[in-house]
Amino acid sequence: MTASPRGDELAEAFLYAQPWPQITKSSLSELDIQNIITNIKLRHDVSFDKDLSFRPNHDGVRGKEKRKAGELYWDALIAEMMLYEQLFKGTPSPLSSEYSDMTELVRQSQKRIPRMFQTLQEVLKSLVPDRDHCRVDEHLDVPMLMQQIQRNVCDLPKLAEWLAQLLTEHCAPMRDNMVEEMVGSIRLGVFKNDPHQIVRGLRKLLGILEAMKLDVANHQIRNLKTLLVEDTINFERHYHLERLVNGRARVNIENAQRWYAASTEKFRQSCPPKRHSHGSQLEVFARAVTTIFFSNDPRCEFPDTFYLDYERLRQLKSEVDDLVYFEICFDTYEDLFGALGYGRLASQATKHLLHGALSAVLGEGAGHGTSHWMNNCENIAAELIRQAFLATGRPPFLSADLIQQTTRKLRNTLIPSIIQRKAQALEFGVQSQVLSTVNRHIRSSPMELFNTLVVLPGPPPPPQAPSQPLASFQHSPSNTFSSQNIEQYNDLSNRIAHIILIHWRTWGPIAYVQEEAPVPLGSTVPQPQQSTLTSAPVAATLAPVGLSVEPLDPNKIPAQQTQSP
Repeated sequence: MTASPRGDELAEAFLYAQPWPQITKSSLSELDIQNIITNIKLRHDVSFDKDLSFRPNHDGVRGKEKRKAGELYWDALIAEMMLYEQLFKGTPSPLSSEYSDMTELVRQSQKRIPRMFQTLQEVLKSLVPDRDHCRVDEHLDVPMLMQQIQRNVCDLPKLAEWLAQLLTEHCAPMRDNMVEEMVGSIRLGVFKNDPHQIVRGLRKLLGILEAMKLDVANHQIRNLKTLLVEDTINFERHYHLERLVNGRARVNIENAQRWYAASTEKFRQSCPPKRHSHGSQLEVFARAVTTIFFSNDPRCEFPDTFYLDYERLRQLKSEVDDLVYFEICFDTYEDLFGALGYGRLASQATKHLLHGALSAVLGEGAGHGTSHWMNNCENIAAELIRQAFLATGRPPFLSADLIQQTTRKLRNTLIPSIIQRKAQALEFGVQSQVLSTVNRHIRSSPMELFNTLVVLPGPPPPPQAPSQPLASFQHSPSNTFSSQNIEQYNDLSNRIAHIILIHWRTWGPIAYVQEEAPVPLGSTVPQPQQSTLTSAPVAATLAPVGLSVEPLDPNKIPAQQTQSP
């Protein structure tokens, strides 16, 4: 047995690490088809993401804690194997007379290896057809394997080779290399009597099983996507109604009603009467939602009914904030032309190039925040000056005085009053696009909304090269969307409109829209494809009546479903 230089760490891990591996049948159960089609978060998210897929979650603080706990577990497994070495073939052997209670000692030492074998058995049986379950039970008979280990006759390389054969029969060819590495690690570990190498192989094995489960779940998501998206409104309405009736709702309906009533009062004058009242109601709702993205008032927030969209809303708000800050920088950029003796405006291509340059200064991602912009004012100012000189055909001259002056101007404009004024100017243009998109898709089905308003994520297009110096100016004033390609603003408007339409069809008849004659809770809920959302709010008519969720029946789901385009 190879001596370990980390004896104290391994001993501590043996005492305190969790008894089960992080990948178990229970932890993977959320990937089962029944749990997929009844998972409200997934059912909602699938309507907004063409690339939605399951993947191991190692992000953020929780991901860091999970990785740390995982490392501790694998160290504990190494320690347990080293303990087995001493117990079952060590010198002196605990089987000698000085050990009076060998049975208890063995029992105390077997904390994780038996559970590891049990986990492998359970997860494998959840992945392979029923016809292979007997083979799995035979080769992963936990009591038998533990007896073999105690007698020092357990053939781990042979077990690994059998597992490899079974896995390659059922997993995707892309996993074959992982399978070969797993067998190689276990075989090498046994040959060198190195528990670290054996545990490395077991770790690869569990990783393969997790990858197989993810592959199956993602395949099911792709095949069922059209069905899941089309059923979004129907499923979510029943889901929320059942929880409201049973007092298990995560939302405060009264607060949502008050928010909508206040929005109606605020935007009534902006929404001219329409032939159908639901059109005016939806316009009020769309204006109220869009306004929140451009407000810096902390009291202006979304009601609880948006809880499934909070991450999308946060991302959109961050992108809007950055657009506002970019516009302020572009104003400073325009002012530099006056300082350089030019009175005309920079071209769209030049501004697009500047946007890419400023993004490089700030770093990737959206939602940098005011403090990040303020902290980078000097770097931003230097880049604005450099780009202005290049656009005018001059060699860059970054004087300390000009950088200081431009930095001071930026700091004086990144204040709440100017930020809000610039945000309101942007809001007018974006809100017009949002209302236009909502009106255009008022009768579109959820799948039509998905196909039209959701785009596949991809890298941003490369910035256009600036025009020649003499062509780098235009006489017409810049429009609201001067900072970036119009496609980016269209994408922003489409994403906001999509959230509005799905939310209104789901929650409109539950929380917002009220008729003179309330409709009883047990009455028929309007179909998702209809745009007339005129049912009474549930809060006014809640009663302890029987209402059950009607999820998709997995037994009625076709084996193959056309993948959404």
